[in-house]
Amino acid sequence: MPTKPVLSHGSGLGSGYSDRPVLVGVRTLIVVCMLLTLALILVTVRPMEVLYGSFPSCKNGGDAHLYQSPRPRVKVIPEWQDPAVTADRETEKLHDPRYGTPRRFVPMGTATFLFVHISSYRLGPSSFGVVGLGATDLFRHSNPAFYCSWHPHVQTIAFPVVHCNGTVVQPDRKHVSYGRQYTGTVVLCNFTSPVGVDGVGGHIVVTATHGSEDLSALEDVMFVAKIESPGEYNGSLFQEPYQYEHVYCGNGMYGDWVNPQRVREWMAYHARYFGERSHFFLNDAGALDDDVRKVLQPWVDLGRVTISNVRQQKRFSTHIHSQFAILSDCMLRSRTLSTWTWFFDMDEYIFNPPGFDLQQTLRQVQKDWWGSTLKRVSLQQIPMDSKHCQRTADPIKQESEWAIEKLVYRRTETIEFGGYMDRKSFVRSDSALAMGPHEPPEGGMILAEGESIGSVTLWTDKFSYYHYHGTTTRKDSELCQELVDPGVNVTTFSDVEHQLGIFHNVSHRLDLSMKALAEEVKEFETSMIGA
Repeated sequence: MPTKPVLSHGSGLGSGYSDRPVLVGVRTLIVVCMLLTLALILVTVRPMEVLYGSFPSCKNGGDAHLYQSPRPRVKVIPEWQDPAVTADRETEKLHDPRYGTPRRFVPMGTATFLFVHISSYRLGPSSFGVVGLGATDLFRHSNPAFYCSWHPHVQTIAFPVVHCNGTVVQPDRKHVSYGRQYTGTVVLCNFTSPVGVDGVGGHIVVTATHGSEDLSALEDVMFVAKIESPGEYNGSLFQEPYQYEHVYCGNGMYGDWVNPQRVREWMAYHARYFGERSHFFLNDAGALDDDVRKVLQPWVDLGRVTISNVRQQKRFSTHIHSQFAILSDCMLRSRTLSTWTWFFDMDEYIFNPPGFDLQQTLRQVQKDWWGSTLKRVSLQQIPMDSKHCQRTADPIKQESEWAIEKLVYRRTETIEFGGYMDRKSFVRSDSALAMGPHEPPEGGMILAEGESIGSVTLWTDKFSYYHYHGTTTRKDSELCQELVDPGVNVTTFSDVEHQLGIFHNVSHRLDLSMKALAEEVKEFETSMIGA
């Protein structure tokens, strides 16, 4: 018989002989694996004090499980590492004990995104526009740059990748949007020669950087901004005649409520004013409930209105709900759709002098224009009181009247800051690249050598707008809070300027210009969408 191995007494298997030597290796392997697993857990799991913040304290003794939210998934945060591109002497000093005991700065999470992409448009044979939100503090304290590249679907010597620097257009740096986390940003990619006009198709890649003055070592971002299919390019889109003569770009409709009756009146008035060859782009930023959509749906069915859902904007802190980005998005969208693009709010009504309609007035101002090319028209504001109405002999009928019939007192005094009333405007669509609520920003207009925004803008009283401030969001169904006796043409009462507060004894004059149009607007609405 062969001799069997002798096991030591400390083996845990007893003394003497064993005919199962293989079990020794299996058990040893199991013990080693358990030790390795325990060591791995100790190394990778975060300290318990980090986890404590994820759980509520115990209540009612052992009943804590009744109050706990679902246990969060444990996430291991890696130690911060310096990228190789910054391996210079300054970086070495961060870890050099000669400069003192090195302390660790370990970032946790991301407070602000580098760029929030909203949309991209081809602006011409060699240019594209990318709309989004930029990190405000990065533009304040660093010099972030954007780079563009065109990648043909089939890359050959004849169809190479082409690069260019991006140009950034934003609101004025003094604009209040710079007090929020993000600011509206338009990136213009202007290549030196046409790209993608060969029909091969391709895509635009944009690289957003933190800038050379940013030392966070965070990674830059590269993203595909727009894809064009083979044969998609159509050069005729960038020249007249366009599909529409006029496009309206609406700001994001935000807040907890919008009066559906005011929306109905505004929509009927301007659908008639702009005519058949017009289109309305409206943006729901959270305020369009079912009642408002019911009012707009007939116009959507007629193809006159497009509603975009922009409610995601509330995730990002910007001035007035991303208005610069939303309006600029609509502006770039309109460049290949219409001759003129308009910007004003839903409590404002465009008006021309009696006897002139929109097209007649446009022809007249262009004929009288002294400059080289008329690219923008500034609209004069006519501020209306929003609570005083003229007493009528039939109060019941007055209750059913529209806002432009009830509110007939025009403020005659300028009470805005600096003696200047806000103006709105409309622009030639092929001449604008970005737009704010009142005027285009610097770099937002295409200007020839020697031109400025002022030299291509017409300030005229032939285009104005009646401003019924705040009536669109008034929750009370009755606008008339105080009645003025008939025959009173000039009176004084308190008025509200939305930025400065209440002004007392402000002079107002009776103005029936808009009321005179009400019946025609109502008849037009009935003929278009029924009663």
